[in-house]
Amino acid sequence: MKPARAHTAILLFTRTSAEEACVKSFCRGLNKSKAIASALISRTKMLVEQTGLPLVIIGSDKQQGNTFGERLQDAITQVWKRGYDSVICLGNDTPGLTPATLRAAADALQQHSFVFGKATDGGVYLMGMHRHTLPQLNLKAISWNTSLVFEELQQQTLSASTTILAPVLADADNAEDILSLSADYALGPLVIWLRTLLCFTKAPFIPSVSFSPLAIPAATGLRGPPVS
Repeated sequence: MKPARAHTAILLFTRTSAEEACVKSFCRGLNKSKAIASALISRTKMLVEQTGLPLVIIGSDKQQGNTFGERLQDAITQVWKRGYDSVICLGNDTPGLTPATLRAAADALQQHSFVFGKATDGGVYLMGMHRHTLPQLNLKAISWNTSLVFEELQQQTLSASTTILAPVLADADNAEDILSLSADYALGPLVIWLRTLLCFTKAPFIPSVSFSPLAIPAATGLRGPPVS
């Protein structure tokens, strides 16, 4: 029998680095913005590899649907078709994410129906669910890319067993976000890496640096209405 984690995949739901560079305001130079986006995507892949969990990448070329919610719903369905029973959905723009947080999410899914990681802007950086609990969510009704996302997901899962991960993390959507994150010395070696993204014409990716200096608190299980 496979261990419970073996039935859980991590879904990287992402655009290409070129598309990210056009959408996000990392800097004025398109090539440099593309390099920054590429580095963030590569780092996210590396973090998943460090967890030992299977990674499913659904890029924009494989996404189907007219809205973000429709495309995400379709991407999750593609994960089910590969035989997985649980999925943890990620974007590519959360520099503070660590393998420990991803493993905590996978462990939480063994006990609960949903797991969410709240972002500082009111969105989510992580969302986990099971094949049999997904129907409780109406992803097409969520106000994606707004400050209402986390609140609306909570409302839809009021009656479910839900885990809210302890770290609240910031997204990196522009140069100001990266500069702000690089001022947080608690992130350790990640601070240096973040600064290189803006200081060099070609943003380097440094796979040999460990990006898990923080002790991540254990996930908090919530049953019924989440604590505000």
